[in-house]
Formats: sequence, C-alpha cells, structure tokens
Amino acid sequence: MLWILKFAQWFISKLPIGMMYSISYFITKCFFFFWKEKRDNVHNNFRVILEKKYGRPPTNEELETVVNDNYKNYAKFNVEFLYIHKLVRISSLPPMHNIERIDEALASGKGLIICTLHFSNWDVAGAIISGHYRGKRDIWAVADDLGGGYSDFIQESRARYGINIILPNRNLKQAYECLRSGGILNVLVDRPMPANDKSAVEVEFFDRKIWVASTAARFAVKSGASIIVGCAKRNGNNFYGDAGPVLKYELSGDRDRDVRTVTQVIMSEAERIIMENPEQWYMFRKIF
Repeated sequence: MLWILKFAQWFISKLPIGMMYSISYFITKCFFFFWKEKRDNVHNNFRVILEKKYGRPPTNEELETVVNDNYKNYAKFNVEFLYIHKLVRISSLPPMHNIERIDEALASGKGLIICTLHFSNWDVAGAIISGHYRGKRDIWAVADDLGGGYSDFIQESRARYGINIILPNRNLKQAYECLRSGGILNVLVDRPMPANDKSAVEVEFFDRKIWVASTAARFAVKSGASIIVGCAKRNGNNFYGDAGPVLKYELSGDRDRDVRTVTQVIMSEAERIIMENPEQWYMFRKIF
C-alpha cells in the first residue's frame, strides 16, 4: 500500500491540479450515487445542521446545494492529500488569522492542544501551523493506526512539513511529552463513537445528543494544556488558517465530569465553525 500511494502521489503531481479536481469530482459523485448509505448519511447530517443554521427545515434546493458543494470540496481534498507536498512547495505559506490566540495559549507554558475537524483540508491546516512554528515548538498530531502502509505514508508526508505522528497504540506518551515541553498537539475531535466505547462521552451537538471521542479533553485535563479549535478554511482553491479563541471552562476535580465538560466546550466551538461553512465539513457517517 505504501508504494501504491507513493506512485499515485508521483503520478498526480505530474498532472495539472485543475484537471485532477475535475476527475476527482466525477469519481466522488459516482461514489455517492452508488453508495446509498453514505449518500443518505450526508443528507441527514446536513439536514440537521441547516435546520439549526436557518432556524427552520431547509428546502430541498438548499440542501442539495450544500451537499453538492460538499462533494466538490471533498473531491479537492482527495487530490490535495496526494498533491500537498507539491502544493506547499510551490506556493507561499497560507496566512494565519488570529495567530495571537495561539501565542496567548502557548504563554501558559503547558502546551497547546489544537482540536481539528474533518473540515476543509486538515493537512493544509497542519502545514500552516508547522510553517509558522517549526523550529520554535515541537509539533505532533494524533492519528489512527490504519496499517497497510497507509500510516507510514501519512507519517512520511507530514514529516516533510514538520509534524510528528502519535499512534495511540504505539507512542501515546509522546503526546504528554510534547505538551510538557510547551509544544503543539493536534487532535481530530469530531469522530462519532459508539456509546459503549470507554473513551466516548455524550455531548449536545446541533441540538442532538451524540457520542464522540474524549481524547483531546483527557489530554487537557491531565496536562493543563490550553485548547483551541482551529482549521484551514477554504477560499476557492486557496486556504487560510483560522485559530479559534482559547477555550474557557472550569474544572471540578472530578476527572470524568471534567472530561465531559471540556469535550462539550470543544464540540460547541466545533459547531460554530461548521455552521459558518457547512459545505466544508466532511462527515459521511451517521452522526445524529
């Protein structure tokens, strides 16, 4: 798998990215046309989101517009995943909005957890962070161990722009070492989880109860690290980094209760980001 991905990366990088966007969009449309379960998940998820955004049920036209824009953005993401080493090399570093918030969070000396979402392009978001802080702070990201050479490919790819990978079943302690040294730890937070998973907590999200992973909150409660929810927002085929505010909350001293509290604060901020640009959020699982 590793060498297949490397070949695909090499091959795609030789072609015009605009052409690859078009091919990827066609493949994406076919994928969702034939996989009814995923298509229904997307429609159901966005129906809930748009109802909260508009304060009423969306019309069919409104729903289809957002879903189609979402497919287009996801098609671009898939190309950029393999194209990013060239994309970052040939273009200037995308700007970072509200970078002073990151500096504020790092001032505590206990490290910073940047909670990221399946939103726009999280690899570009990582490249923006590492580009601004490489050589100044240790930068790590928690990733699933997907095996089959896929994890090795991700590690090699992200290492090119200064991000080290933490695999929970291998080197989780390095997450705490990163924070203790005042570094930056990136954690994806919007993955739905089964209620019986010991790492899952229940939160309110778009006026629904859902179960999500509590990894970021557990790191924060144990380490005292600051938290922000950040992302790279897409503007056409360009990006800019957007750092959210440093999250505020009060801890009770009850570890389980505090993990639930912090996770809820994180997901409430995630909701705000998604509601502003729902077409940039990729969630193909049934979450509500």
